[in-house]
Amino acid sequence: MDIEEVKEELTKRMAEAHSDYIEDPVGGEYADGYASGCEYAIKLLENLQEKKVVIPKFVADWIEEAKEHYGSEIDPLKIIYWTGDYINDTDSHYEWLENIYNQKLLLNTVINGYEVKKESKYRIKLPGLAGRNGQQYISKSADGKLFSCARRDYLQQEFTNNELKQLPDWVRRLELEEVED
Repeated sequence: MDIEEVKEELTKRMAEAHSDYIEDPVGGEYADGYASGCEYAIKLLENLQEKKVVIPKFVADWIEEAKEHYGSEIDPLKIIYWTGDYINDTDSHYEWLENIYNQKLLLNTVINGYEVKKESKYRIKLPGLAGRNGQQYISKSADGKLFSCARRDYLQQEFTNNELKQLPDWVRRLELEEVED
């Protein structure tokens, strides 16, 4: 029986306690105590459950790449083997894998599942530039050229930390506005 099945059983017994002992001569105190015990046990079980690990996107990419290499239904050790064997010091994120804490995190990720960490994004404000259509921001065209434009959803005006590092120095010195999801 896994944790979810135990929780379902306790929930069922909690409901039965109130219906079976409604005629309890002590005024339902036994049923209430039994139900409270079941409720407490469910909370303890929820704390025992492993939480999904939150990892950077590049680690999720490594795991998905390993799954493509071996097929989607693979054992965790093969993912670890692939990651250790194919991620080397030429990869830009190799230093992440060198850290023993991150190695343990990777093992936990493969075993318990994961969520990808939301990467912060920023808009780059152009100070003192506000036209009739509003505040102007650095925008990037499809061919990589920078220009200014008011806020538009269809333009690339939000940049991750890695994208900011690729922009010219003068752009990185401007005021950044963090984007809320």
